[in-house]
Amino acid sequence: MAGTLIMSLALVYPFKKRVLGKRGRQNPLNRHIAYGLIGPSLVIVHSAHSLASIIAILTFLSMLIVVLSGVVGRFLFRKINRTLKTQKNDLQVLKTRLNEQKRALMNCNFSLGEGGDEPSALQSEQADLETQDRCKELLNLLYSISELEYSVAAFNRTQALFSRWTRIHYYLALFLFSLITVHILANLYYGLRWAL
Repeated sequence: MAGTLIMSLALVYPFKKRVLGKRGRQNPLNRHIAYGLIGPSLVIVHSAHSLASIIAILTFLSMLIVVLSGVVGRFLFRKINRTLKTQKNDLQVLKTRLNEQKRALMNCNFSLGEGGDEPSALQSEQADLETQDRCKELLNLLYSISELEYSVAAFNRTQALFSRWTRIHYYLALFLFSLITVHILANLYYGLRWAL
């Protein structure tokens, strides 16, 4: 009963998040995780590894699936969010460098020769080499930006998939609490019949 009660406290987090709209510091996820781990631990002790009925087996397995889906999802979701944030920052830095390089190329002035009309051959060759180096750097920047944009798009799609994972986690939790209710009622029914 204590394990079930503690697992029920884990439902406060999704209630506050979905119904009351509280997020972040107003509704810390750490409590949800703690309740979601402590409650099942007590239930495992309660079961004493002897699962006599089909309802008990289904309840136990669904509890394990809910806990595992929560733990795995939490770590993967956190990792994806961090990677996505880092990549977006890197992308912004690269785009800033690209704009600076483009401006430098556009404002590029070639110094003219002594006559003032045409650049000397040496100056022209040196300017061409500098321009080629800048163009190569620009091209490398463009490749890096395109790769990062592709990666960011892939991580955005993965993040969208995780929003679906959260729904699945909720449905699994509802299924678990339905089975817990059936398990408790069945034990009460058969326990009271045996006592009488």
